[in-house]
Amino acid sequence: MKPINKSKLLSHVILGLTLITLLSTLTRETSRPKLTARAMVKNPARPRTGIHGSRRKVLNLGSLATMLAVAGHAKAYKSSPLPGQPKKQSLARLKIPRDEYTPGPKGLLYYDIETGGGGSPKKGQRVVVHYSLKWKGITIITSRQGAGVTGGNPYGFDVGEQPGDPGAAFIKGLDLAVEGMQVGGVRRVIVPPELAYGKRQVGEIEPNSEVMLDIELLSIKTSDVLGLNRSVRL
Repeated sequence: MKPINKSKLLSHVILGLTLITLLSTLTRETSRPKLTARAMVKNPARPRTGIHGSRRKVLNLGSLATMLAVAGHAKAYKSSPLPGQPKKQSLARLKIPRDEYTPGPKGLLYYDIETGGGGSPKKGQRVVVHYSLKWKGITIITSRQGAGVTGGNPYGFDVGEQPGDPGAAFIKGLDLAVEGMQVGGVRRVIVPPELAYGKRQVGEIEPNSEVMLDIELLSIKTSDVLGLNRSVRL
C-alpha cells in the first residue's frame, strides 16, 4: 500500500467542502419562493435583489475564490521548503532509483540533486558541509539537528585525510563524496561498507552495511575555523 499524501488529501478535502458550500448556496437561491405582487403588499419586506442581491453574490464568489485558492495552495505549502531549511525538507521525500546514480571513486554511487555554482574542493582544503547519514532509510546522524532556529551545526573536515587522522572526515566515504562537488551543491551518495564502517557494528548499523549520505557543500576554507563541528559520535 502506498503512503497517504497528506497535502494532496488536505487539498481534496478543502475542494470537496468548497463544492458542497457552492451547491448549498445555489440550492437555496433556486429554491427561494418568488414573491408575488399581492404577497409583497402583505409582506413589504425588501426582497434580496438589486444591489443587496448582487452584493451577496459577490461575497459568495469571493468566499469561493478564497477557498479555491487555499485548496490550490495547500499542496504547495506542504511541499514547499521552509525558509532556512530548503535542502532538508526536499531531501526527506526524495526517492532516486539506484540505476540513476553515477559510479564514483572506489565503488561510491552518487547523484547530484543540485550542482551548485561555486568552487570545487581540492586535497588539503577544509570543507564545511551539512550532511545526513542514513541506514535502511533511518537517519542515524545528521548535522541538521535542531535546524530551523540555529540552522544545525555544520561539519568541517580536511579533504584527503584518512579517518582517524586529525581533521579527517569520520568515514572515508564522506571524504570521497565531495570530490567534484561545487559550493552550493547537494549530492546523495550510496557508500559501500568498505568506505563506511566495514565489519564493525556501529550503533544500529550492522556489520558490512552500505549507508547513504545526503551532503550539501556549504563552503571551502583554507584553514580550520572555530565553531565547526569536528566531532562525531559514530
